[in-house]
Parts: sequence; structure tokens; C-alpha cells
Amino acid sequence: MSKHLTSIESLTGLVAFATAVEARSFSAASRKLGLSASAVGKAIERLELRLGTRLLNRTTHALSLTGEGEVLYRHVVNIVENLHDAEQELHLLERTPRGPLKISLPTVIGRRIVLPAMIDFQQRFPEVVVSLNLEDRRLDLVEEGYDVALWLGELEDSSLQARRLGPLRLATFAAPNYLLKHGLPVIPTDLSRHRCIHYRPSFTRRVDAWLFKGAAPFRSLLPATILNDEEAIAVAALAELGIAQAPDYLVKDEIAAGSLQRVLESHAVERGSISLVWPQMFGQVPRTRVFIDFIAARICAQLYPDF
Repeated sequence: MSKHLTSIESLTGLVAFATAVEARSFSAASRKLGLSASAVGKAIERLELRLGTRLLNRTTHALSLTGEGEVLYRHVVNIVENLHDAEQELHLLERTPRGPLKISLPTVIGRRIVLPAMIDFQQRFPEVVVSLNLEDRRLDLVEEGYDVALWLGELEDSSLQARRLGPLRLATFAAPNYLLKHGLPVIPTDLSRHRCIHYRPSFTRRVDAWLFKGAAPFRSLLPATILNDEEAIAVAALAELGIAQAPDYLVKDEIAAGSLQRVLESHAVERGSISLVWPQMFGQVPRTRVFIDFIAARICAQLYPDF
């Protein structure tokens, strides 16, 4: 046996060979494999030709192993059993959520909503091993091996599948004491007389302009506070460092408590949406599918209770 069994054709022949030995005939092997008896015989003949030796003695009534066939069968029987075990495990994976799940999340929603929900997810699906990456940069899911991501803002045209959960609402706000001292802006251009608190992610040098309905995008002219952490935006506003604009979910509790106050509400806009995205190939994988359904329900319940 000087040739190597490296091709798919050889694997087919090995399976046919082992099944025929166990079933003791080509016809019985064909029923187990769902093939014709002639297809089983030809697969074994091609295997013998590739190896350059006869593996089976054939008679009209039975099959028997040659010496070379006995050597090969001792090794092949384990391969066939492993293939059977792998097939059974794959069938189980098709039905049961299990295995590794790699997820990318924006920092604030990740900390405030997703992480607290994971204890319930793990109790429901204990065989799913979750790996969470919290950062505000949009990653290349396919290139970096992610199963699911939560994206904020406009969705890009891509091959990714997406589920839009709701709008990304923007809030403009400040501490009540700051507004008492410096005045309440009535229209967006009034902001030019105020100190502003801007967010600039660590992965970019650009400070995004603030968006308003019926007005040009705004960037502060006065010295401004620039932060690279979204949660720090709310802290800076509470410290009366100025007026800020951020996603509404970031400060909804502080606004409800009265420690922060909305301004320019009639000019408020949405900046795209909050969406779950995933590579098309993973959409029907059970562990991916159950996570998408689970976390979509949690996010919507907290951010869009009236939807």
C-alpha cells in the first residue's frame, strides 16, 4: 500500500469497505448506506485500485477479507465510528443551542442591559459559551470571527443580516443648575454661547457634530470638554461642565430623576437605529438564533417599552 488515502473519493471507499465487511455483502451494505449495490462495489473497486491491492475476496454468497484487507479494516473501523459520532453530534448541534458564541457590543448597552441579562440567558442555555467584547468601534464580524454584534446608528450596505430593534434617539441635556446660571437655549444656534461636552471615541480623532431637526449640524466654538467614554458624558453634565448630546438611553434615568434636564426637545432627532447584525451563514445556528431572540426582547423591553 504505497499510496495515501487523502481524497474524498478514498473516504467514500473506506466507508463503503467497512460497511460491506460488517454487513457481509454489498447488497446489505447498500441498504445501510442508502446507495445501490453496484455503487458500493464500484467505490470499493476504486479504493483497491488506488491502493494497488485487493481487499476483499468476492464469491456469489459472501465476502471475506484478504490479508491486506484485514490490516486496513483494523484502522478503518475506528475512522468510521468517529465519523458516525461526529454526524450524531452535528445533528444534536442543529437542534440544541450549544458551543461558543462571540458577541460584539457597544460599551454602555453592553454594561447596562446585556451583561445583567446574561445570567438568565445562561440559565436557559447552559451549553452556550458566551464571549463578550465591549467597545464602540464597529468590527468586521467575518474577518474577526464574531457571531453577532449590536450596532448603533445607520446600517451599512453589506452582506450581513440585520434586525432593527428601534430608533437611536438623541437627547440634548444639561444639569438644571448649569441652565440656571447660563440660560436655557431655545434654538440650536443658542448653543454657540454655551460650553459643550463632546464625545470622541478613542479610535478616531473626529468629534461628531450634534444633530438637530431644522438646523445645521452644530460644533462648539467655545472651549469644550471632550471625552472618550460615553458614560462620562453624563457624569460631566451632572458636574455642570456644560450641555451635552448623547443617545437618549444614556441619560433617561437621570432625566426621569430630575438631575439632568432636556433642552431643545422640539429639535430632537434620531440618528439611525439600534440593530443586531450577524453574518448570514450564522443566522440559523441554534446558539446564534436564540441569543438574537433573547437579547432583542430584553433591549426592546428596556429601551422601547411603548413599542
